Amino acid sequence: MLSPIIEDGSKQIYGIPIATIDTETTGLGPEARIVQIAVVHSNLGKGNAEVVFSQLVNPGIPIPPASSAIHGITDERVRESPSFGEVLPRIRNLLEGRIIAAYNLPFDLDQLNGECSRLGETERYPWFGICGLVLSRFLDNRQRGRGAHKLESVCSRRQITFSAHDAAEDALATSRLLDLLFREAADRRGRFGTLREYWSFQRVIAIQQEEDLRHHFRRKGQERGEWPWTDR
Repeated sequence: MLSPIIEDGSKQIYGIPIATIDTETTGLGPEARIVQIAVVHSNLGKGNAEVVFSQLVNPGIPIPPASSAIHGITDERVRESPSFGEVLPRIRNLLEGRIIAAYNLPFDLDQLNGECSRLGETERYPWFGICGLVLSRFLDNRQRGRGAHKLESVCSRRQITFSAHDAAEDALATSRLLDLLFREAADRRGRFGTLREYWSFQRVIAIQQEEDLRHHFRRKGQERGEWPWTDR
C-alpha cells in the first residue's frame, strides 16, 4: 500500500500529515499478536496531536503473564474485544494518505504487517516512516545506561508526562515528542527540507547506530541477530 505522499519524496516534511501508531502485544517475536492499538493524527511540528483511535484487540491466543505484567492487558480484559480483522478497515482508513510514525518504527510496522499477513491480506505497509527512537538516540547521544532511550526516559527529559504501556498514551506522547525532536535536530544539523531528505538521514543514522550496538555486544562477547535498519 503506497501512499501518494510516500511516492512523492519532494514534499516538505514540516506540516506533513502523519499517523503515529503504537501497539501493545503478546510478546516481542514475529509470532506476537496485537492486544491494543492506537492511532494519533497530527501535522508534523504543528502541535495538533489528537488520538483518533484506541482499541483493545482480542489476539485469539492467551496473553502471557509476563506481557500482562508490562501493559496490564489480560485475557479477561480482551475477551469481548474485536479481533484485529474486525478493526483493520478502520485502521487502514486512518493511516491512508499519512506518513506512519512510531517510537520504534520497525517493531510497530512489523506488528501491523504481521497481523495483515495472518489475515491473508496482500497489501503491506511499506518500510517507510518516522522513527522516534532513531531521533532520540541521535539527539541524546550522551545519555548512557540501560533504558536511557526508552520512550518514558526521553519524554521525561523534555517534561512530557504520560502513562507508559498504554497504546493511546504512548502514541500521543510520541507525537508530541516528535515535534520537539525535529526542532532539536534542526538546531543540531540544520532544518530538514523534503521527506526524501529526512528518510535518507534517518536510514543512515539508524544503520550507524546499529553498527555501534554490534561493537558494543561484541565487546561483551554477545551476538544479536536482528538488525532491522541494516538488513532491510
